[in-house]
Amino acid sequence: MATKRTELKGERFKQAIVRYVAEHNDKIKILQEKPVGYRFVNNPRQLDIILQHEGKYLGIEAKYQETPGTAYQKLHYTLDDCKVCPIPTIIIFAGPEIKDDIKSKLITSGYGLEVKFVPDASDPSKDSIIDQDHLFLQRVYIELGLDWFGLFKKT
Repeated sequence: MATKRTELKGERFKQAIVRYVAEHNDKIKILQEKPVGYRFVNNPRQLDIILQHEGKYLGIEAKYQETPGTAYQKLHYTLDDCKVCPIPTIIIFAGPEIKDDIKSKLITSGYGLEVKFVPDASDPSKDSIIDQDHLFLQRVYIELGLDWFGLFKKT
């Protein structure tokens, strides 16, 4: 049963990422679960989220791990997939059970960014992402050619 619960939290995490991006820029087109390129042995590769703005794309793999286990080991394969994806791709990850060694590997690779996922017990549509220092949002803006500095201009 914990697996089912974790899968649901993983989907909620992905939807919180989608809302976070949409809240900060309504000009970014957001696609979910779309095929992009191929994995080994000619299997189609599906990205969790694809952001598009004026002909530029950014793929996002959303990975959340709340319970102990070996699921975090899949992050090694996810990292390998990002390196060969035909569009720039990053891994946004969260969860108390992602081990420090893989966190370090993801972050130092330049592909991984850790955020905090705050689920709302009463309403999943209010789940939120805490993006310390706005590193995730900064990466999105830079990859899509948006004005990162303009995000903080006072109106």
